Amino acid sequence: MSIYRNTLLGIAGWGPLERFARRRGLSLGANRFVAGEQLQDGIRVARELHAQGKHAVLDLLGEFVTRQEDAQTMADGVASALRAFADVPGPRRLSVKPTQIGLGIDENLTLNHMRRLAEVAREAGVHLAMDMEDHPRVDATLRMLTALHDEGHTHVSTVLQSYLYRTPSDLDRLLERNPVPELRLVKGAYKEPADVAYPKKNDVDRAYVELADRMLVGGGLVHIATHDEGIIRHVQQQRDKLGVPKERVTFQLLYGVKPNLQKSLVDAGESVGIYLPFGADWYGYFTRRLAERPANLGFVLRGLVG
Repeated sequence: MSIYRNTLLGIAGWGPLERFARRRGLSLGANRFVAGEQLQDGIRVARELHAQGKHAVLDLLGEFVTRQEDAQTMADGVASALRAFADVPGPRRLSVKPTQIGLGIDENLTLNHMRRLAEVAREAGVHLAMDMEDHPRVDATLRMLTALHDEGHTHVSTVLQSYLYRTPSDLDRLLERNPVPELRLVKGAYKEPADVAYPKKNDVDRAYVELADRMLVGGGLVHIATHDEGIIRHVQQQRDKLGVPKERVTFQLLYGVKPNLQKSLVDAGESVGIYLPFGADWYGYFTRRLAERPANLGFVLRGLVG
């Protein structure tokens, strides 16, 4: 799988292929994983998810901007999404990447954008989640979360990654806060060096389970973001064993991925959040989904030949 993934991602970066894919637009197959290019597409699909008993975690695609004007444009786009999202039945969550709004340029610039977005989110009744990106950004992201919570923006949360060695210590500090922040737990998707992250999947999975168990007893709302059905079953069993209320745990999955699992969780009375990306910058996200499973690539190739 690592050979398949690396090969596909390398090919996806080839200029002519990217230009071809972008000309074909979402009809190439990206609409299986992306709501659409426009905000109204994201809002429309968010309503559809609500009708299915799920809730959307809306995400305007984009990351690693390098110019202040682009960071401002992205922040304005996120603010517009927050306001439009207010009309969708809750719960409502929106995810933003710090590098999307300037973390690669200046931390204070990013914090000021986050303050503004936190105010808009409060007015719209939307929970605002700061995604966690590659390991050099972790400290800055956690500093911004602390600053925002100290200013009263406790409707802002962040993400922890089980593949980073540092995460248990980060979790300790977050669990000491009052109130305990809402947290999403993921395995981690960035290519990290072996001196900062577990290189082996088994170690990442073990760390994930240990962190999830600690989050269940630590208080706060816990978002289990994984398609690993074994881990999901473990969390359900541990939650019930500890007597943790169901409403304190949600399971988050990607739009278009494992729809049968999504339905089974809804049918079991679980709270299910669907990470719902939209926006013109869909190509990189789409190719990462193709790289995860050969079956996803087969879906696109079948679409090309009709």
